[in-house]
Amino acid sequence: MSAFTRLWQRAPLWRTALITTGVCGVFSVLFPAPWLANRLPYYGTLTSKVGHMLGRSATTPDAASNEQEGRRMISQPPMDAQFEGIIPFAGRQLPLPAGKWHPVLNYQDDVDHGEVLTSIFVRSEQGAVTGFIIAQATTQSLPTSETEQLPAQCHNTFNFTVGDLPQDGNRTECWMTSPIKVANNLFLTSNQALQGMMSSPLFIPPALQRLGMMGFQLPPVLVDAAWTRIEKSKSGKGVDFATIHTLISPALPGPKATVPGSPENWSHGGMADAPVVADFVGRTDSWLKGWLPYLRKSYKGEMDSSIPLPPGIAVDPGFHS
Repeated sequence: MSAFTRLWQRAPLWRTALITTGVCGVFSVLFPAPWLANRLPYYGTLTSKVGHMLGRSATTPDAASNEQEGRRMISQPPMDAQFEGIIPFAGRQLPLPAGKWHPVLNYQDDVDHGEVLTSIFVRSEQGAVTGFIIAQATTQSLPTSETEQLPAQCHNTFNFTVGDLPQDGNRTECWMTSPIKVANNLFLTSNQALQGMMSSPLFIPPALQRLGMMGFQLPPVLVDAAWTRIEKSKSGKGVDFATIHTLISPALPGPKATVPGSPENWSHGGMADAPVVADFVGRTDSWLKGWLPYLRKSYKGEMDSSIPLPPGIAVDPGFHS
């Protein structure tokens, strides 16, 4: 009996360590670590040959990550640009409430589906934000499952007000007003479906960071006047949608963005204790209902951009002339 055989039989711990080392060595070749391949060229060559023999793509995780990053398209237009009235958006139209709106960020994600365009605009007075628009719409149809959270944003008990049209099997449309708290350059809401969009790390934080760097003052509370439309694609595959969130500031005129009422009053249950809050929410809800026909027409591209929007319709409660 050889020394190796005797050691194999009498040293179970050594035997286990030897087997584990062999297994780990095989796995390190089959599933190479990028950092180790960079440090050891011969190891990288070996694992590349093995991967090629197994028919595995030679693309490294870093390359795949860079490829995905390249598909996420984010642009920050010059903020000295300003828009009024009706503008083109995602192959449709977007009516803007009264005032001069500045583009903050455009975002399109081609990693997951690549069919949704997001554009963010801001309106301000004396450096204080009076309006913040998050517009999203499909540029190509999506699977129905991708839009399940959109109606859930409307049908939530934390909203101030809610409205919708009867579903006919081809179209879903709803609208709402909802409180949005602003803290540490974050949008916070108890509406979980809405929070999923408001906390998206892909476009909301970059937009708010840009506003902060440029000295814009956000109020502690915004009222989201939102409208969503989902309809079956004309091609018969998937659905198309548009959702427009117009976050309106209830702050008093001035650079300090002072909001009346206490933070607790800016909630579905708390607004009954503060007439000033209930009044602003009521005026926002009334404005949104008057704004709906223009949102519907712009979705179909039926608005004449050469004709100014009626001032009585376009002026929202947050606009200070």
